[in-house]
This record gives sequence, structure tokens and C-alpha cells, in this order.
Amino acid sequence: MNILVAEDDENSRQLLETVLAAKGYTVASFDNGLKALSYLHAEPVDLIISDILMPEMDGYGLCRAVKQNQSLQHIPIVFYTATYTSDQDKRFALSLGATKFLIKPMLMPDLMHIVDEILKSNQPADLPKSRGLYRGSPLKLDKQHADRVRTKLDKKIIELSEEKEKLIESEARFRDFAEASADWFWESDEHLKINAVTGGPKGLSFYSLTDLAEACHSHSSNEMLKTLQTHKRFADYVVHFTDEAGKLVYLRVSGKPVFANNGNFIGYRGVGRDVSETIALSRKVEFLASHDELTGLPNRSMFRQRLEHAVTKAAREGNQVLLLFFDLDHFKMVNDTLGHEAGDQLLIMATKRITERVRATDVLCRLGGDEFVMIMEGASPQDGHRLVRDIISAFATPFEIHQQRVYCTVSIGVSVYPDDTIDTQTLLVYADLAMYRAKQNGRNDFEFYTTNLNFIAHQWLEMEHGIRHALKDNQLFIVYQPQVETINNQLIGMEALIRWRHPERGLIPPLEFIKIAEQSSLINQIGEWVLEAACKQMRAWLDKKYSVPRVSINISARHLRSESLIKTLTNIPAKYEIAPNMLCIEITEYALLEEADVVKNNMRLIKEAGFSISLDDFGMGHSSLLYLKRWAVDEVKIDRSFVEGLVNSEEDRVIVKAIVALGDALGLNLVGEGVENQQQAEILSASGCKNVQGYFYSPPLDAKEMETWLKKA
Repeated sequence: MNILVAEDDENSRQLLETVLAAKGYTVASFDNGLKALSYLHAEPVDLIISDILMPEMDGYGLCRAVKQNQSLQHIPIVFYTATYTSDQDKRFALSLGATKFLIKPMLMPDLMHIVDEILKSNQPADLPKSRGLYRGSPLKLDKQHADRVRTKLDKKIIELSEEKEKLIESEARFRDFAEASADWFWESDEHLKINAVTGGPKGLSFYSLTDLAEACHSHSSNEMLKTLQTHKRFADYVVHFTDEAGKLVYLRVSGKPVFANNGNFIGYRGVGRDVSETIALSRKVEFLASHDELTGLPNRSMFRQRLEHAVTKAAREGNQVLLLFFDLDHFKMVNDTLGHEAGDQLLIMATKRITERVRATDVLCRLGGDEFVMIMEGASPQDGHRLVRDIISAFATPFEIHQQRVYCTVSIGVSVYPDDTIDTQTLLVYADLAMYRAKQNGRNDFEFYTTNLNFIAHQWLEMEHGIRHALKDNQLFIVYQPQVETINNQLIGMEALIRWRHPERGLIPPLEFIKIAEQSSLINQIGEWVLEAACKQMRAWLDKKYSVPRVSINISARHLRSESLIKTLTNIPAKYEIAPNMLCIEITEYALLEEADVVKNNMRLIKEAGFSISLDDFGMGHSSLLYLKRWAVDEVKIDRSFVEGLVNSEEDRVIVKAIVALGDALGLNLVGEGVENQQQAEILSASGCKNVQGYFYSPPLDAKEMETWLKKA
């Protein structure tokens, strides 16, 4: 069977090619509808799988061309799209004669099942047999087609373009911006011939507005031609052409008809802008919203969706689901000795070793750092046992990095649905616990979760018991890390950080006990303790007549879900006569993923009470302009992982510049955290980030040491 794939995203296209070929199908693939149509005229095809939003000819256009051709109209067409997802999109697709309308992402086995069924029946599965293809007016069809494409493209540009984010308030304001900031201007005569261009892009090959219409990307050519022929104004039409260097360039153009005093049409005047980077960025952002940038694997957000889907399906079909939790052994040592670039290479190579040994249906995801998880649907514990042994064996071979042999093993924990639990979050916790058991056993090993993991449970209970004693016996204390404005080297704020000095174990790293505290209500007690300790210290400094800058306080996702949060934030500062505007509430992006009513209400009340809000760890997989707009965030903290890579990673530098530009456009304060050397500080400053925090300027200080900074202020 011959299957044709039309998909402009290279990763999606390659995935379809691989999976279809593995099923024994002959596959031909193209990155736009025009190339696919040309192939159809030359070669026999049994099924077409097509995206909708593509350059040159979109999926709708391809479907129309196929169904209007007597020799091709028998071929079933499956739309597989991540952009056109509404019921209206589906109805329009089916009205064109499509057989199936599927929304990405889908599990490949599910998609293959649909493909098999269609090829067996070769019947339009979503249409009643009595219903034929669309027979309405071609002009009406053109308009519907144009409306669908324009709606989706406008939506993408609004969501992913910084300038549109500012200008979505009204169409008039958007047009004013386009005219005020256009890259080039043009004029045409009454015959639509372009006779003047100022500052146009190099290699522009359009000689008339008719040429522009034929290359229109956002609307149908007929719609733009009709607009021009009726001498109407048009705005934000996106056209494309190939420049002298062979690069595909997208232009956004707007035009206004010009009339003589006697009312005769004498031509058009308009503006244009190169939006190639915007369109490329929109596609990249769409991918990064659900995938890890380094490895290309599904990220934490996508993992949660996949796991929920897998468990729901397993419950329906009575199958098991295995969850594997991977952690690379001694990964930090590689980072510390060979550098972060070597660490990144190790992560990529480790990903490859794992994926080479798993089934096509297994889903490997990266949670962050050196932690990975994998979902195995329809697998037995015996299947998982064989696989983890194979993977551990694969890691016995050293990695070649920077012409050095690097030995890195892996520890794996496995939990099983529904044997261990039916709750997805608990399933992840159990796999994590089993992985830690494997590490305790000497690493380079695996463990299945069992109820007999007593020593881990005991360890957690012991730590939880210790935290309760620490709160009661004054073992906790606060340190303050200065935040500096680099132009004047001026103290502008400080972050309050908790520390635990255990009477027997000494200083316990926050990451060790915070993770356990977050699994219980203890994290709320810790948050309240930090707030009270910080406010008490601020009052002491104020009484000494120090000029105290704003202090940042971290609150957890669990605390944000607490009904008593606002009462705590109101009462404790008031007790020490600390004004709300002297405090900044730091919240991680992860905490905002849960949009429960109590979270929404608490975010609103925090702002109304006068506190400022800082979004911590910005850019770590969940970044959304929606958060910045919806929650009225005042400050964004650029995550230390980007700052660490500034010196050696061009990609990190570009990301930081983009975050700074976004912050400036939205009027946000920016803080670069984790600055450890002069080079990082200089790059941040050159990128426009003037506020920083990190060991290069100062480690966290106790209250007495902090007074040295306050005296300078």
C-alpha cells in the first residue's frame, strides 16, 4: 500500500515516515501540498495523510484539488493537525471530502489502527454514505477556506508575536503599529503594477499586486485578487517568496486604495514587514511548549498528558502500564569536571541509547536535569524486567565525549499500574522511590516498587519527623542573597532563603528536605515560618534606620492552593508593620499549572493586597505568555540554567535576549539568577538584563553580614 504524507514540520514528517514504514507501507512525503499534488499526478497512492497549515498550498487546498480531480477523488484523505482543532475546522474539512479529521498528538498505535481501518474499507469513515463531496458555490468554498486559514494564522501571530501581543486590543491599534513600524513602503498604479518600493527586502521578485495575490499565504489568491479588483483596503495579508539566497521569506503587507479628486482609482499605497522570523519562532515555540529543547523528547507537561491517557486507556482495556524512572549516575560529576556542554552531550547520547532499545510504542520523556521517565503501555512486568536489563547493559559501554571516555551508568525504578496504584501522581512517586532504592543499592541497577521499601519510607518519615523538630526547636534560620542593579552596583532587593542546621548532621541542603516537605502540609508551615522570620528581621533593620529594599519570599504550589494563604500574607507583615509593597512573592511556573479556583483567587488577592509577584524559573518547560498576562506578574527571574550556558551556548544567549525583550515590552522587572562569573554578568548586561543575583556578587548572607550591604545602601 502506498501512503503519501504532506507535513511541513520535519520532526512530525519523519515520525510518520518511520512508523508507517515499520508497518510495511510504502511512504512518500512532502513539506507542502503543492509538491504532494504534483506527486499524485505521477504516482499511484492509496491514502493521503496531510497537515493543514503548510506553505505554498495548505491541506485544505490539497483536499479540494484531489476531490475535484476525477482520477484522484477516490483516494481517502486523513487530516492530522495540531493547529486546526475546532468543530468548525472539522466540519469544513469533512465538507471538502476528507475521510478522517485527527488532532495531534496521537499515540502512534492509535493512528496506525485508523490507517489500517481506512485502507481496509476505503470508505469515508466520518461521512454518511449517502452524502457526497461538497457541491456548493466555489466562491463560497473559497471564502470558507480563506476564513479558516486566516483565522488560524492570525491566532498564531497573536499568540506568538511580541508586537501582536501588545496590539490585540483593537484592529485599529494594530494597523497603526504596522504603519508606524513597517520595514518598507510600496505604491502601485491603477493597473496594480508596483512602481515604487522604499526599503524593500533584497531579492523581492514581485512586480505587481497580482503577483502578491498569487503568492498569498494567509488568504486564498482569489480572495486577495477580488479585494484588489474591487479596490478595497486590505490588512495583514501574508505572502511569501524565495529570495536570491534561496531562503523562503514571509512578508506581511497592508494596502489602502488611493482615489483621485474625481473619484477615479489611481492605485494602492501600503506597507510591509518581514515576518519570517515570527513564523519560524511560532513553529519553534509550538514544538517547545511540549518538548524538551535539548533532547527533543516530550517534556514534563506532555508526560503528564501521556500518562493520564495511557492509564485511562489501560483502565478501559484492562491492561497494565509500566512507568520507568531513569536517573543518570554521577551526572553532576561529568558537569563539574568536563563542563555543561559535555553534560548536554551526555544527555543526548544517553537518550539515544535508551530509545534504541525500547519499543516503538514506548514513550520516553525528560523531566529535567538527568531525570527521564518512560511509559510502557500494554506491557507486563516481565517485559519491563527484560528492557531495564538491556538498557543497563547498554550503559556499560563508555561514552566518547570531547575525545574522552566517560563512564556513566543508570539507575532505574519501575512502578506498575494498576498493581501498585491507580493514581498517576502516586505511580510517579513510587517509580521515583524505587529508583532511589536502586541508587542506595550501589547504582547501576534497577528496582521494582514494592510495599517493602521500608528503608526509603523510613528515611522519608525520619526526615519529616526531623523537619517537625526543626520547626519546634529553632534549627531553621534565614540567609539573604542580595539582588543588584549592575549599572550603579546598587542593592535593589534580597531573597530570603531557608537553611537547616541539624544538631547531628549539620547543614542539610534545602533540596533534600523541601522535596519531602512538599509532600505534606509541612511546606506550608515552613513558608509561614520564613515569612515571619523575614518580617521580624526587616522590622529590626528598619528600627535601626536602615534603608531596607524589597525582600522576596518563596511560596510553594501547595501553599498557593491553601485557603488560608491570604490571611497569612496579610496578618504576619501587619504584625511587624511591614508594608506589602516591601515584599515580593516568588512563585514557580510549575505552581501556576494547576488552575483551580482557589489558585486563581489567591493570585488575585495577592495583587489586590499590594504585594508584587515574581515568576521564578522562567523558561523551564512551562513558559507561557498567558501566565504573564493572566496573573499580572511584576517580575520574571531568568532561570539559572540559561545563565549557566550564556558563555558557551549561542542558543541560551538568544533565549535570554528574547526573555529580556519580552520583559521590556510588557513592562516587567527582570532578574538574572545564578550569576557566577564576570562573563555571565557582562552578557546579561549587554542583553539588557540589569538586575542580577548570584555568587559572583554575593553568596547568601546571614542577617548580620547583610547589614554591611544595608549600610552601603
